[in-house]
Amino acid sequence: MNLNKIFTSHMVFAANKPIRIYGEGTGKCRLSFAGITKETVALGNKWYIEFPEMQYGGPYILTAEFERETVVLDDIYIGEVYLFCGQSNIEFRMEETNLQPESFGSNNMLRMFCADRFINYGFFEAKHGWTVCRKEQIKYWSAVAFLTSEKIVKEKNVAVGVIVCCQGASVIESWVPEGAFANIGINIPDEKKHIDHTYKEYEQWNSDGALYRHTLSQVIPFSISAVIWYQGESDTSQDEGEVYQNELRELIKIWRSDFRNMSLPFVIVQIADYICRPDEAWKLVQKAQYDVQYSVENVKTVVSADVCENNDIHPKTKDKLAARIANELMKMSCFE
Repeated sequence: MNLNKIFTSHMVFAANKPIRIYGEGTGKCRLSFAGITKETVALGNKWYIEFPEMQYGGPYILTAEFERETVVLDDIYIGEVYLFCGQSNIEFRMEETNLQPESFGSNNMLRMFCADRFINYGFFEAKHGWTVCRKEQIKYWSAVAFLTSEKIVKEKNVAVGVIVCCQGASVIESWVPEGAFANIGINIPDEKKHIDHTYKEYEQWNSDGALYRHTLSQVIPFSISAVIWYQGESDTSQDEGEVYQNELRELIKIWRSDFRNMSLPFVIVQIADYICRPDEAWKLVQKAQYDVQYSVENVKTVVSADVCENNDIHPKTKDKLAARIANELMKMSCFE
C-alpha cells in the first residue's frame, strides 16, 4: 500500500475544507493526524480516509501505518491551497520574466507541488513532493503561481500551498474526461481547430482527455481553496472561439464535482492581446473568458491585456497580473 504522490512532508492542507488522504494498494491502513486516528481497508486497489476540516496552523505530523510499513510526514501546515492550471503561461518561470528572481527571499510559509506532465524539465516534478520556497530555487517556479501566492502569504500571514498542473500548448479538451464536450453537443472537426490540436509534437498530450488522465487525476480529490485557470491560446480558431465559453463552463462543472465542492472558486485569466493574432477568433476566446464570470457563480475573470506586453504570446510582465489574481483570491476566500 502507498500514499498518493501528493502526500509528502512540507505539504499544505486547505483550511476549512475536509482533509482527504488517499492512495493505492490492498490491505489495511491506519492514519493519525492532529490527534485523530482513523482506519480503513482498501477496496478495488484504492483507499481513502477523510479527516474533519481545520483552521489555519501548523506544523503538524501525519503518520500512515500500513501492514508492512510506517510512513511519517512532518512540517505540514493548514492554509490556502491553490490549483494553478493551464498551458505555457502557467509553465512560464520566474527566470523568464523581466523581474530579478534573486531579489526574492526564501519563504517557509510558501510550498509547491508540481503534478507530473508529459514533458518534465527536471526542476520540479511529482517525485520531488512538496517543495518549500527557497531563494536559490525561485527562478524555476511558475512565475504566476509564485508571485500570486507570495503576495497572499505576506498580506494574510497564512501558509499557501501551490499545486501546478500545466502543459505548454495544451488544449482545453485535454483537461476534461474523454468525450466530455461531445456529451454537450460540441463536435468540431480537427481541420477547424487550432493547429495545436493536431501538431505532431503535441499529440501525446492533446488527445481528448489526456492531461485529465495523466496530470489532473493525480490531485483529485485533494481539497483545494480555488482554481486559477490560464489557458486558451491553443483554442483560438473561429469555431472554437464560438463555443469556448460552453467548454469552460463544462470544465468548471466537472472539476467542481471531482473536487467535491460545487461552489469551488475559479479565477479565469483572460489571455492577453497579441499583435500576431488581432483576428476575431482570438477576440472570441477573450470574450468567452470575460463573460463566463456572469454565467457561472463564484467565478471571476482577471483581465491581462492592460498589464502585459502584446508583442509576445508569453508576456514577461507577470507581477501586475499576479497581483490582480491574488486580490481576487483574497476576496473569494474566508480568512479567519
